[in-house]
Amino acid sequence: MSRPRLTRPRLLIGLGAVAVVLVLGAAAVLKAGLVPVSARPPHAAATAALLHETFRASVERSARQLTEAGLDVPDLDDPGLIALGAQHYDQVCSSCHGGPGLGQSPVALSMRPRPQSLPAVVGEFSETELYVILRDGVRFTAMPSWPADGNFGEIWAVVAFLRQLPGMTPDAYHDATEASRGAAEAALPAMAWDRRGAAMELKLHARADPLADYLYSAPSTGWRPIGLGDTPLRYCVACHGTDGTGAPTGGQAPNLAILDADTIAARLRDYASGARQSGIMATVATSLSGPQIDALAEHFAGLPDRTLGVPPSAGTEADAERGTALVRNGDFARALPACGLCHGTGTEKAGLGVPRLAGQGAAFLKRRLDGFASGRGPDRDGWNPMPAIARALSPADRSAVAAYLAGLPAGDPLSPDAAAAPGLEQATETAIAQAQSCTACHDPGPALGADRDLSPNLTLQAPAYIAHQMALFDSGLRPVTTMQQAAHELTEAEVGALAAVFGTARASPSGSDPERRPPPDYQLAEAGALARDGDPGRGVPACLSCHGAAPTGAIGLIPRLDGQRAGYLQDRLDYFAEGKAPEVLAPMTGIAARLTDSERAALADWFAARPPLEK
Repeated sequence: MSRPRLTRPRLLIGLGAVAVVLVLGAAAVLKAGLVPVSARPPHAAATAALLHETFRASVERSARQLTEAGLDVPDLDDPGLIALGAQHYDQVCSSCHGGPGLGQSPVALSMRPRPQSLPAVVGEFSETELYVILRDGVRFTAMPSWPADGNFGEIWAVVAFLRQLPGMTPDAYHDATEASRGAAEAALPAMAWDRRGAAMELKLHARADPLADYLYSAPSTGWRPIGLGDTPLRYCVACHGTDGTGAPTGGQAPNLAILDADTIAARLRDYASGARQSGIMATVATSLSGPQIDALAEHFAGLPDRTLGVPPSAGTEADAERGTALVRNGDFARALPACGLCHGTGTEKAGLGVPRLAGQGAAFLKRRLDGFASGRGPDRDGWNPMPAIARALSPADRSAVAAYLAGLPAGDPLSPDAAAAPGLEQATETAIAQAQSCTACHDPGPALGADRDLSPNLTLQAPAYIAHQMALFDSGLRPVTTMQQAAHELTEAEVGALAAVFGTARASPSGSDPERRPPPDYQLAEAGALARDGDPGRGVPACLSCHGAAPTGAIGLIPRLDGQRAGYLQDRLDYFAEGKAPEVLAPMTGIAARLTDSERAALADWFAARPPLEK
């Protein structure tokens, strides 16, 4: 009798049966608790080798990809960068990885796998590989990813310090990390925990179930008892200095002495909640109680305004001239507004948290500008025009701006240089004559049909806004053919004078379009709620938070919407919603796309019905 022939179907059935038995057997072993998960015995040599080689291969591949993509590596020999990294290493990394000539914590050595002593092994990795490990962490170990989802440029500070570990003595490590804190502590005021204060949800990484087992909240316990230890200031001065200038880190940490208490407190709360991204600052801010945040803000804001001055490597005379021009007058050809328009005297009244920049550290400013340009800045929520501006600046521009601002005295108003550019208050007779031709479309009187209703009432706006829009037309960033042609025919000086004609004129109400049908009252009421309160669930901020009286009065670049023609406003909102607008300062591309057609129309009518803001 012949044996049954092994056919393909029979083979597949047999293999499937074996697979089912193996899966069921594995499930039974897991369910019975027969797989050891104890961290007490060490890994077998083969297991340890497999894990480590997998880790090395993955890190090498990621580092190679970043290098091929042109990853920008800063000067890792910068003493300030090294000093900044030293403080973060001591507060966080040393808990597991030890220090030069110093043993590792018994807790760390009881982990499986054990974290390595970095002074012994850091030389085995390239700078980019260290960056990858710090940014991404290592799965199935206790090595965390960087505790932020952006602003990865600050990781280089830790890489710079890690490079110093192999040749560092225990005493040198102590001097680099603890000595500055201990020397200052005796003269620093205590800031008691007092009470927790309001709890804040921590926005960090993509969350995964079971969420009930984890608490994403601040204040938290932290790696060091920064807040619970009642002496948080000793950790702050290690980077920012007892005078708040950032001197211990050569200006890598920002100068807090030039900032007001509200700005400092808001920044700390944003770091604690994750709204503002920083792996370094999140570690500190999440450990602070509400009263401690307020006390720290008052302490640094109350210090005398001091600066570090211009760094030794500030560049050439041409660089200084470039920095002066960009900060005080901007660049009309590239439609770049002057820094002083937002960061100058009086702009804090806008309530937008715009920081003072005169006297800020050059290293900090340069790193911030580079972060904005790369799209990996610290701001997670809200609108910030700086990514668009920073991307329009060359690396040399960013260095020149940072150096120039650092060399200014604290409190410099950043006023325009009248000798280099026309003032926006100079409404010349020629400009007044030129403005007559503009009124054919922009006269604030009654709209004469749909086309007229699409032309804005310019008397509502500040000179800075009008001049900047003309620069956008001239550069092609705002694609309106008739206005591009008009802008091309004017010099920068003529644009400034023309902006002054309309910008200094009395704000006149816009005439309405008789053909436009207003929306129902309930839609107008809903539009008013959106304008006043926004819709946080959809990522829609309150319109008046930027376009209200205080923001537009303090920062002339922000357009005033009250009393503007409804047709024009709706047309602009619809244009932004299409997502085709070039990258300029306006945040409206993302915001308008989250609004429905009827909401955009109702908002246009709601603003059009309001009286113009006073200038």
